[in-house]
Amino acid sequence: MIDIFGPAGALAKTIPGYEHRSGQAEMAAAVEEALARKKHLAIEAPCGVGKTFAYLVPAIRHALATETRVVVCTANIALQEQLIEKDLPLLAKAMLKPFRYELIKGIGNYLCLDRTEDVENELRSLTFDEDESAQWKKLVRWKGRTKTGDVSDLSFTPLDSLWNRVNGQTDLCNGAQCRFFEDCFAMEARRRLKNAQIIVTNYHLFFAHLAVRVAAERDVILPAYSVVICDEAQDMADIARDFFGMRLSPYSVNSLVRGANLLRLGRTGDRLRLESREFFRRVSDYRRSPRYGKRLREPGFADATDLVAAVGEYRAALADAKGTSEDEETADKVAKFEAAAVRYLDTLHSFLAVNDENKVYWIDDDPRATRLESRVIDVSPILRDQLFAQTPSVILTSATLAADKDFSFVKRETGADAAGEKVVASPFDLPRQAILVVPRMKAGPNDPAFAAEMSAHINRIVKRLGGRTMALFTSYRNLDFCAQAAKETGVEILKQGDAPRSKLLDAFREDRGTALFATASFWQGVDIPGEALSCLVIDKIPFVHPDDPLLSALAERDRESFTNWSLPKATMLLRQGFGRLIRTKTDRGAVVIFDNRLFTARYGQGILAALPPVTVHRDLDALDGFFEEE
Repeated sequence: MIDIFGPAGALAKTIPGYEHRSGQAEMAAAVEEALARKKHLAIEAPCGVGKTFAYLVPAIRHALATETRVVVCTANIALQEQLIEKDLPLLAKAMLKPFRYELIKGIGNYLCLDRTEDVENELRSLTFDEDESAQWKKLVRWKGRTKTGDVSDLSFTPLDSLWNRVNGQTDLCNGAQCRFFEDCFAMEARRRLKNAQIIVTNYHLFFAHLAVRVAAERDVILPAYSVVICDEAQDMADIARDFFGMRLSPYSVNSLVRGANLLRLGRTGDRLRLESREFFRRVSDYRRSPRYGKRLREPGFADATDLVAAVGEYRAALADAKGTSEDEETADKVAKFEAAAVRYLDTLHSFLAVNDENKVYWIDDDPRATRLESRVIDVSPILRDQLFAQTPSVILTSATLAADKDFSFVKRETGADAAGEKVVASPFDLPRQAILVVPRMKAGPNDPAFAAEMSAHINRIVKRLGGRTMALFTSYRNLDFCAQAAKETGVEILKQGDAPRSKLLDAFREDRGTALFATASFWQGVDIPGEALSCLVIDKIPFVHPDDPLLSALAERDRESFTNWSLPKATMLLRQGFGRLIRTKTDRGAVVIFDNRLFTARYGQGILAALPPVTVHRDLDALDGFFEEE
């Protein structure tokens, strides 16, 4: 690896300001060995190691040497775009041999020619507002010249109300049976993958590939590959739980209603909408009844007889439309909407049965709409059988993958039982660069007085630093209370929800005189080097809420679920939050956690041991001494 990562290697010659990092070369060598030996590997590489290049270089070399493909999975769009727009183009210049790479997204990111034509045919009956009409005209012009059909290539951000009428949807896709199949943008994106050595995608699409491959007994979405690299692997199991679960809402029937309107099936669409609304009214009533606890357990909890009958009437009308028409376009649309109706019924009956022992079912009574939800409890058998047993080498990596060098939690969650383990040392001098303060609090984290006591301390910090503080909260209640109280400091307060996430982060990076208050979505994937972030505040240990349906199901399965699941999950999330602070070798900062349980609970010392090796203080006065050294 010295030829690539060494001080005089290919990266140093190609990338201005490239800095040799021993941990990066160490990780690359470990990944290369795992690929050569066809082994699975779980490897933790803290921030600053340069893990992306450390796995991409051996992946590229392996793909070229073996004439196979490598799939790179990520959990968020930001990292996918960084890989495609920055990292891989740089490596294309540095590597001795040329290679090809492609990004594949979910079908919903691409314009669907069939659905777009449906809208064009329905224009007289559609009620577009002024903004939608203006965007529709731009969309039609773009359709005529775009090569990709990818929404990210649009020069404007389309309204959801418009894009959701014309984008690809799995439930309405006829695949090879569609008359637009040869010109389909989503299918063309898949065809390009055959010539790529590196394929970048997200977990949802990759899991869709696994599911379809099992059903079809062949590769359908992605071409054959020899390696899968799972970045941000700490999120892998939870994403799989959601993907292999189910959801149903009053709006789920809308695709069928569109079919009824498009094919002019009389009033069947109106009845579908009415019966769906009535069914979910009964579901909502059941949720508020004494019979419902934290989750669904009782089969037939709501009467769906009329809804099922309405779908049956709809399917009969589809059959009549097909029988009375010899038009190929009509036959294509009938097949599409019939398949969607079958999937709708299958999902509805699955919820009503509540009989899959490896799923947890619940009712989400969101103010916008009551929804039926389900998640898989244990996804390890699925991933073990469909990923690890079928792929020669799988690499799991993240900046936070282990707890005190223990990978047992992530391996148990993902089914990566046979994976080797490695922790790469941090390149930062953390004992010098950071401190941890756990103030002695009078109120415990569940005490009603906790928020007020904490907010007073946060205000002191914000005033002391003149901003430069990110406060992360485990609940919106604490966020709202502390953000409101912090306004008296005179420092500009940036609060999650007041602006898009990216704009809040940009404003925080650019202005040292601000403080950012946020919740879970800011715990990971946030990079703020330099003095803009000098103090990271965390309200309490991020345990999953006691009313969470999955937690309830896990507790019934495992009497030690707190030790085996809740505790390691909270510890890993706390480590991710901690990782927002030190991003470069010149950064200095403090983490403040307002949770006495780190010292009073039996599990507290274990959490502290899993955090980065920094000096721990019990008094906020320690911040004064630390920041006076600046």
